[in-house]
Amino acid sequence: MDKTLFFNTLIDTLREEALHAVKASQDAAEYATSEESRAESQWDTQGLEASYLAAGQAGQAKQWADAVEELQSEREDLLKTNTDVSLGALFKCDFDGSEEVFFLAGVAGGQVISMDHIEVTVITAQSPLAARLRGYKVGDTFALPNAKFGEILAIE
Repeated sequence: MDKTLFFNTLIDTLREEALHAVKASQDAAEYATSEESRAESQWDTQGLEASYLAAGQAGQAKQWADAVEELQSEREDLLKTNTDVSLGALFKCDFDGSEEVFFLAGVAGGQVISMDHIEVTVITAQSPLAARLRGYKVGDTFALPNAKFGEILAIE
């Protein structure tokens, strides 16, 4: 898999997530201040709930934008070729016959990017998998807490 193409796709995906969150925040804020959400009684909290939703969506948009900014600032380091599982590694593991691909980044953990019929899961250093595999090289095997075994098949 082309690491640069993957990285660019990740950035584009995060930008799209940020735009969707901004739009959702604007829609919720618009509804919160509309005549439609005006309270009809002291127990009617629809407008208040919409304002909370708008604030939450705005916060989510900021998190996506911050992730894009951080990845862009680390671009050169993240795109270097790795020989072990470390920051910027795009690596493939075999888990008892099931292959999975991961990208170790500082942000955007849990994001899944599909490319060429392969799903790549972004993990961060705080994830249990990254903590367990950090420093491993191609061919190294490992045990997981669920008693399954794995092997590092490839690293870019």
